[in-house]
Amino acid sequence: MPDQIPGEDLRAYVTKPLLDRITDQSIDSDYKAAAARRDPSEEEPGRRRRPGVWAMVVVGLFALLATTAAVQTSRNEDVRQTSRQVLVDRIEQRQDRIADLHRQIAALREDNQRSDAALNSLGLRAESASSTAVSTAEKTGFAPVTGAGIRITIDNAADGNEGGTVRDYDLAVIVNGLWEAGATAVSVDGQRVTPRSGVITSGATLRMNDVSLSPPYEVSAIGDPRTLAARFAETVSGAMIHTTTQDYGMPYDVENIDRLTLPAAPPDLLELTYLKPKSEDEGAKRPDRSKGSAKPTDNTDEDTEENSEGDREE
Repeated sequence: MPDQIPGEDLRAYVTKPLLDRITDQSIDSDYKAAAARRDPSEEEPGRRRRPGVWAMVVVGLFALLATTAAVQTSRNEDVRQTSRQVLVDRIEQRQDRIADLHRQIAALREDNQRSDAALNSLGLRAESASSTAVSTAEKTGFAPVTGAGIRITIDNAADGNEGGTVRDYDLAVIVNGLWEAGATAVSVDGQRVTPRSGVITSGATLRMNDVSLSPPYEVSAIGDPRTLAARFAETVSGAMIHTTTQDYGMPYDVENIDRLTLPAAPPDLLELTYLKPKSEDEGAKRPDRSKGSAKPTDNTDEDTEENSEGDREE
């Protein structure tokens, strides 16, 4: 029978159901025969060992890659740790620097506050000193001043009598009387009276602050116009100058002025001069007021009156 497989029992072949036979014989009989004839020992040795070699190669490569990755990872981790530590150190240094800067800023702020307080104090002191300087300059005559007051005018007698000529001590008496009456500033013919000013006789001319004066002489004083003239008249100086002008026919007038402006004295008066000390003999002599200077000093009105009457009688 052609369909019978060699070596198969005939009985089994004949008695085997047809459906099972067809299923079993679905693969070509020749392939089965060839497979049955092939000896497993006849396979090529290379083919049998090749899958193991490749597996070893692959495993080795994988192990090499894993080792390289581990080493690289370890190195990278060291680098990362080093970089992290460097960054941490830098951050700490910057934080310390910032803390130092904050302390410096706080110290500078305190210094600024102290400097501002000192500046404000100096400003107040400067304002006070400036105000004091202005007030002192006005009082001493080295700054212009404006205010109400009185003006006294005195002139030589019209008849030309020598006794009716205005002399330096006449003006000095008027100035002293005005100070006594409460004047705060005085000028003679526009020349401010200062502690270093004085009316002197230079020939037939009166001079003050090294400036020539000419009649009629005007003596201006700043003060309370309601009381200054009356208080001046009540002083010994005021009574004496009133009597003198009446006796010798000298024009004399006192008037209240609502607004007077007295100029400042020449600045060269501020220059200090050094005077040679007088000897005992020179100091004992009394100056001749009819020919010398007549500075507004603190001499008593009695001495002024006595010398004035003696000079005029001569």
